Amino acid sequence: MSHLFPKWMNHLPTAGALAAVGGLTFVSVAGWYYLTPDFWRVGYQPKQPVAFSHQIHAGQLGMDCRYCHTHVEESYHANVPATSTCMNCHTVVNQTTGYLKKAVSADGASPSAHWVSKDLALVRESYDGGRPIEWRRIHKAPDYVHFPHSAHLKAGISCYSCHSRIDEMPVVYHAKGLGMGWCLDCHRQPEKHLIDTSQIRVTDLRVVEQQLKSPTQIESGKALKEKAGLLPPQHCGACHY
Repeated sequence: MSHLFPKWMNHLPTAGALAAVGGLTFVSVAGWYYLTPDFWRVGYQPKQPVAFSHQIHAGQLGMDCRYCHTHVEESYHANVPATSTCMNCHTVVNQTTGYLKKAVSADGASPSAHWVSKDLALVRESYDGGRPIEWRRIHKAPDYVHFPHSAHLKAGISCYSCHSRIDEMPVVYHAKGLGMGWCLDCHRQPEKHLIDTSQIRVTDLRVVEQQLKSPTQIESGKALKEKAGLLPPQHCGACHY
């Protein structure tokens, strides 16, 4: 009596099971990587309406982050500065007087590029017209997550730990994933990121980077953690509404 089906078909259930497991594994791995902030947020660098350079302001000029982000130590959010904050420095009476009266040529006869900058013209137009500059947001926690900037800064966590070397960025980009696992890693081992705010400014990113990468960081971080009695929460209700 001849067989209704060829023998090779006996292997179909096994092959199907292996294909299903392989497919599920591929989808899981691909989803784990491609659907996380590490893939779709890191490197995000939108073009802003005004080419504001943190490299110049925070880096070369040494401006403290808190001069512009004024409420970061007492608020959940690091507020975007109003145009009036920009005008505290960029207000001018004419091309050779005002706060930036030295921005002229060596002989003092002609204005420097500062006065003919299209970006600064937009800033002044925003101020004169009472219309805020529509900055494009780069860092944003999901609506179901709350992240209080003030609590972290007061605990001794620097801007550097979340935003990296902003003071070296001509155009700000999303440097860290800021996903849930990334946050939990910090809560589980805060000593890797704690600095002594009586010795180091949280906004002095170069010095903070040197400290966090130093071989003494873990030891000093643990000492700060014990002294302050820090026990960063890891339960869902700590970060989620």
